[in-house]
Amino acid sequence: MTNFLQHSPLSDSERYKHRLLKAILLVIFFASLVIGSINIFLFSAYTIGMLNFTSMALSALIWVYYHASKRLAIAVWLVSGAVIFNLASFIVLAKGGGYSLIWLTVLPPLVFFLLGKRAGFWVTAIFFAAVLTYFYQQLPHLPAQKLSMGAYLNIVEVMIVLLLIFRFYENSRSEAYAELQRISTIDKLTGIYNRAKLDDVLEQHIELMDRSEQPLSIMLLDLDHFKVVNDQFGHLQGDKVLQEVTKVIRGTIRKTDQFGRWGGEEFMLICPNTNAENAARLAEKLRIAVQDFDWQFAVPITISIGIAEITARQSSVEALQAADKALYLAKNNGRNRVEVVTEGAA
Repeated sequence: MTNFLQHSPLSDSERYKHRLLKAILLVIFFASLVIGSINIFLFSAYTIGMLNFTSMALSALIWVYYHASKRLAIAVWLVSGAVIFNLASFIVLAKGGGYSLIWLTVLPPLVFFLLGKRAGFWVTAIFFAAVLTYFYQQLPHLPAQKLSMGAYLNIVEVMIVLLLIFRFYENSRSEAYAELQRISTIDKLTGIYNRAKLDDVLEQHIELMDRSEQPLSIMLLDLDHFKVVNDQFGHLQGDKVLQEVTKVIRGTIRKTDQFGRWGGEEFMLICPNTNAENAARLAEKLRIAVQDFDWQFAVPITISIGIAEITARQSSVEALQAADKALYLAKNNGRNRVEVVTEGAA
């Protein structure tokens, strides 16, 4: 059978639900097996034990259904329903005693994670209202609660389940936050820094240069006649050219250089500890690498590069203006060339 994630790619939210669904089913399966065995062999509570084993079987059936159907939306409702069935059955069998109500605390995080904020709220609210109504009806008949071994185990079991749930949640939240940070700083097409991230990186390097007095240079790189590629071969081919140029440049620059897409067909390279002369040498390597790449196009693919060495007390705006002026010179002087703006030329 074709792998589900390959057959039908999941969105980020669906991927987290998929993982949570698997985790919940595993917890239900093994927790039901352990708790059911304890109830039967330790407390001779055969009815509750059989309920635990039924829960174990249900979790297995839901996983088989989900694995065969790939219907995540239905599977999360089935899991939520199975959890509610188990909680309700246990509370009714215990008649509200034995600290069974503490299991209610397991429901909200599960259904909110699986069903979302709106559906999770209503499912939780309706179930809580039903349980409170049942508990109110049973209140006159409830004996005084004692912290028996069974009640103590209930508390321990709930604490373990909640620990596992919130550990998973925290892992998912951390991963989601990391992914959000990555998306906010990475250009989707090329996989390199976007303009917003480049702005931050440039500011950081300028501050570091002011403290360390080490040289710092920046390059603006622009594809020559890129509009011709888009017009003749289409924008999809144009996107492939941008991706290939990115690979060529990334394979040529140094590990310390910071590379990103400045916008459109324009890129920026930040070169720490590099003066204008050394930056020009590196730029020439980049220019030749792009020029000599086997593009398999009827038109040549080349780049023009403008370089500026950032001076003390120079702002990022002034540095970019200098690099942009150098790029303008490279374009005006025939393209497929490197130009450097010297100090004070901006």
